[in-house]
Amino acid sequence: MPTLPDALVQRAGVALEHFETVISLAEREVAGSLSSLVRRINIPTNSTSPPGLIEANTRDPWNKSGKYALAYVYYCIPLLVIAGLLRYYHLFNDKIRTALHQEEVLKNAKIASPDSDYEMSVLYTDKSTVKFFPRDGPLPTPPKSQSSVSSLGPINKTVALFRFIFYRPIREIQIRKGWRPLVFPSLAVCIIVLGALALGICYTFIPQPLFWKSIAFGSPPLVVRSGMLAVALMPWIVALSMKANIITMITGIGHERLNVLHRWAAYLCLILSIIHTVPFYVTPIWDKGARRVFESFFAQEGFYAYGTGIAALVPLCFLCVHSLEPLRHWMYELFVSLHVPVAIVFLGMVFWHCHNYLTSWNYLFATLGIWLLSYFMRLFYLNWANPFKMAWLIGDEAAVTIMPENAIKITIPTQMKWRPGQYVYLRMPGISVFENHPFTIASLCDDDFPSEYGEGYRDMVLVFRPFGGFTNKVLRSALEHGPWHTYRAFIDGPYGGMQRRLEAFDDVVLIAGGSGITAIVSQLLSLIKKMRDGKAVTRKIHVIWALKRPDTLDWFKEELRICREFAPPEAVDCQFYITTAKRNATGTLVSAKTPTRPVSLYFHDKVNDAFQNIADHRVSGVSSKRHSALIRDEAQGDLEKEKELRAENEDNITALPQARLVPVNRSGSHLNVPSYNLSNPDLIAPVSQSNATRRQDRNLSLDISTALTANPDASVYQHNVTSPSATQPVQGFDFGFPSTPTEFQKNLMRFAFLPAAVKKKDGWSTEYGRPDLKFLLREMGRGFGRRTCVFVCGPAGMRTAVSETVADMQRSVWSGDSRDEIFLHAENYAL
Repeated sequence: MPTLPDALVQRAGVALEHFETVISLAEREVAGSLSSLVRRINIPTNSTSPPGLIEANTRDPWNKSGKYALAYVYYCIPLLVIAGLLRYYHLFNDKIRTALHQEEVLKNAKIASPDSDYEMSVLYTDKSTVKFFPRDGPLPTPPKSQSSVSSLGPINKTVALFRFIFYRPIREIQIRKGWRPLVFPSLAVCIIVLGALALGICYTFIPQPLFWKSIAFGSPPLVVRSGMLAVALMPWIVALSMKANIITMITGIGHERLNVLHRWAAYLCLILSIIHTVPFYVTPIWDKGARRVFESFFAQEGFYAYGTGIAALVPLCFLCVHSLEPLRHWMYELFVSLHVPVAIVFLGMVFWHCHNYLTSWNYLFATLGIWLLSYFMRLFYLNWANPFKMAWLIGDEAAVTIMPENAIKITIPTQMKWRPGQYVYLRMPGISVFENHPFTIASLCDDDFPSEYGEGYRDMVLVFRPFGGFTNKVLRSALEHGPWHTYRAFIDGPYGGMQRRLEAFDDVVLIAGGSGITAIVSQLLSLIKKMRDGKAVTRKIHVIWALKRPDTLDWFKEELRICREFAPPEAVDCQFYITTAKRNATGTLVSAKTPTRPVSLYFHDKVNDAFQNIADHRVSGVSSKRHSALIRDEAQGDLEKEKELRAENEDNITALPQARLVPVNRSGSHLNVPSYNLSNPDLIAPVSQSNATRRQDRNLSLDISTALTANPDASVYQHNVTSPSATQPVQGFDFGFPSTPTEFQKNLMRFAFLPAAVKKKDGWSTEYGRPDLKFLLREMGRGFGRRTCVFVCGPAGMRTAVSETVADMQRSVWSGDSRDEIFLHAENYAL
């Protein structure tokens, strides 16, 4: 009789044998199902095979279907090559132009006439016998400013033709009042996406047949084509989505612009995936008896035929739906948190679904490689990922300052490098651990602007308005902790920026709207520095800044001061446009109580025309203010005269108005404003009145007389105005602006208290109203040189007006030989 341990050993052996039997049966069942699946995909034929099966293996065989995926390879690679070649062509020309200019500057510096009599009294050409004005021989050639490659007319005209077409934006469509408008991407993006869609649809539906006579003969050709095309899009979708990617390195196009193509490529992949899925459900129903044959392949219990395909299709649908603009803006933080993890799940499901059929895994492994390479490249863009810098793992220190108009200024001393106009993604754990938002860098990374933080550091300055979410949290934290509290800043970047070299253009136009000036300031400072160093071909800079209130000028008053005092004479033309005035919430700033609607339209039109005429023709006192360099030159070494000129200069109205709110002092003030009296409606009132009341108690002649008193030179235009006889001055006028000013009020206020449009000497002016960008650009265009750059950063309306105008100006490139290029760079300041 066996012992107890021997019995247990025998029972364990029997159980193990049964388990091995079960495993072998399961393996045979799985192998059988897989073999049937393989036969369904690539069914072998013999002499007794039906004609339909023979057709399936000869007309469009399964093993040759991988060629359809090459369609998008052949479509995308040429676009990438063309964009890369065009970029390097422009970079080469820009570098050649600046190099030739520097060579001419150095050459002229050797032979130029000295400023004083005792320097270089005898030049090395003193004993030359060459006549200065020879009668014979060719005239001396002008200084060379560009290479023969950059002056190729056919290339310049071809590029201008494409810019004439693609610079034009597509107008928004307002479906219904109160709804968000339907916004289209740029024309170039639309053409690329439509071309890719047409290519996919044609490659899928034009080759015949679309279906075999029976599902028993294999997967429908329609399914195979659309599936391979969808898989071939995967590497491009991932490459276009990454912040640090190879496409940006080749083309110079920032990921914020490529992201539009990323979204539309994903939508196209979803369309092709749906086309790939539907025939599997439709075909068994169409063919008589085909459902029975089809189900026999998957007769195993618990096995679902479409399991892997649905597992891949569901996350793709989720990725496309929650990236739609309304949903993305509604729940942006949730979108950022879920998008990458769901994309990883989707890629894994596609690997499972494709099962290495044909060349599918080649594209999927390429997708995975691009993804990992992009994440590795991104490590070099993180300020906390370099172990050789002080910010390793802890980030940089940051200070927050509140500026006028509640604007936020974040100063980050860092060892990172950046170019003018680039932006970074900022994360501040002291304010929000998970939020990461992009901001344009407003400072210049240059040795002339060192940081007091330490050697090797530069102050990275970010300026933005608080709206909601993260920016509002920054404002609340700054108010709570005060100006001496510092934060840890984790920076991801820099990204974007303009790839062309501004110093290679003869004329540069910089246009900004509101906080869009943050992308302009660093470009302006960098260009002025290169002009002073003789490294810039640029001869003229035009700056146009449209802002709502004068206080916004305080954001960059130091940068504007540097621009005005250190720019070469007559090189910078700055125009500031104050577009509106706003009532303060506390009531300390009130409107001029001119009626919103005039009593007499005839009288209103006469007055408005008169003041518009005066404002257009008078000389602006603001624009005549000298800067330090002009005063020093005019004094010519006389210290007393220079002191007098500077004192006179300080008495002039400043070109950068510093708006301040003067509170109402009921007991009197230095302005001699009388106390508020309800019986006198012309005094400063902290409480607004209705429009009807203001029409009744306001005499328009008082405003006119005040304006004429402020500018006596306007008396010659009095005959154009028919006004009542009242001439007494207005008491208690507050010099404010209405919250919703009419054209009459704008012209009146501009005429009486703000500088006119006429510029003098240094070309700086301040205007009240919105700039007519199309008119301004056309007027500037008359004096443009061979190459011009227009840089715009502002709201959509501003970018649209500038883009349309620059597109029309391309005609001047192919209509003559005097211009080679008018380049446009449009930056979205609401990135």
